[in-house]
Amino acid sequence: MPQNPTIDQIRKLPFFFILGRPRSGTTLLRTLLDVHPNIIIPLENPSMIHLYFKYRYVKHWDVKNLNNIFCDFKNLNFIKSWKLDWEGIKDIFENLSKMQISFHEIIKLFYYHYQSEFTKEEIRCLCDKTPLNSLYSKEISRVFPGAKCIHLVRDYRANLASMSKHDVFSPSLTGILMQWKKSVNQISKLTVENPQRFFLVRYEDLVSDPEGTYKLICNFLKVKYMPELLDPEYRKNAINNIYASEFLNQWQPDLSGKISTSNIEKWKIDLSADSIRKADYIAGKTGQRFQYYSLSKAYSPVFILKVEIKKLLFHLNEMNRYLYDRLPYKMKIRIRNRKFILSHKFIQFYQKQFGKR
Repeated sequence: MPQNPTIDQIRKLPFFFILGRPRSGTTLLRTLLDVHPNIIIPLENPSMIHLYFKYRYVKHWDVKNLNNIFCDFKNLNFIKSWKLDWEGIKDIFENLSKMQISFHEIIKLFYYHYQSEFTKEEIRCLCDKTPLNSLYSKEISRVFPGAKCIHLVRDYRANLASMSKHDVFSPSLTGILMQWKKSVNQISKLTVENPQRFFLVRYEDLVSDPEGTYKLICNFLKVKYMPELLDPEYRKNAINNIYASEFLNQWQPDLSGKISTSNIEKWKIDLSADSIRKADYIAGKTGQRFQYYSLSKAYSPVFILKVEIKKLLFHLNEMNRYLYDRLPYKMKIRIRNRKFILSHKFIQFYQKQFGKR
């Protein structure tokens, strides 16, 4: 890090979020912002929201609480891939018990000490890019008061086509679509309530006009627009240092190349006619607000009944997630480490008994 700011200077740094569903271009946007010399944006951290649920009632950060959150953060699976100055963080934590500090300010201290592969100068803002947080935008807005959010949205059918190729996501097409719909509706409502804090970016605009979109994003974040950062050569070597080749080949084969529009309408080839019809029925009206227009015109009563039953399963899944979020932190970690997700097991059982998707 090119400077040694005080604790108060780090605490006062603006914090913003990239909120978008998985496979919506969040990794591309994260990379384009990570290359900026004034922004720190670590790799994703899906467990931060669970730390919030554990510590949300803490009002005084005494030595015990500070030691607990330091150890919890250090032991997170995703954090093990981060390069962090742990000694520097520990030195700062030794003085925090004497101060009035909040959860989101403690998170800033961790994020500031992330060591990016890109050259940094004066740091003007910190960022989090975690697709899971798109389902927790209300909590994020509450726990990070004043934080700005870039809402990255992609055509619900393209998002469905991309997510359904990977087993790590929900095995239910209906579940993927309902999460897309729930996410954008929740963030859109917050945008109406706090328009100055939210900035909408469509994936299609980002890849079609990267220069214009990147300039608007920099203006929103109040950092200098540097068009040369869009040159693939600026990020190619760093990307190869950040990610394993297996990850890039499977998940982000185009990340280090020139930004392309080749994936915008790929869903028309990848999705079956039935999947497109289902996507339009579930998310079509919501998609129109973002200029994603439905191709389907009519739906049979039998089709509607089947989809509505699966939407009901989604709401059961959401109830399961709500309960899981409020489990004791150690129990959640054990469940995650076992890779046993009750809702997924239930959906798989349903598919085996009544047919797939």
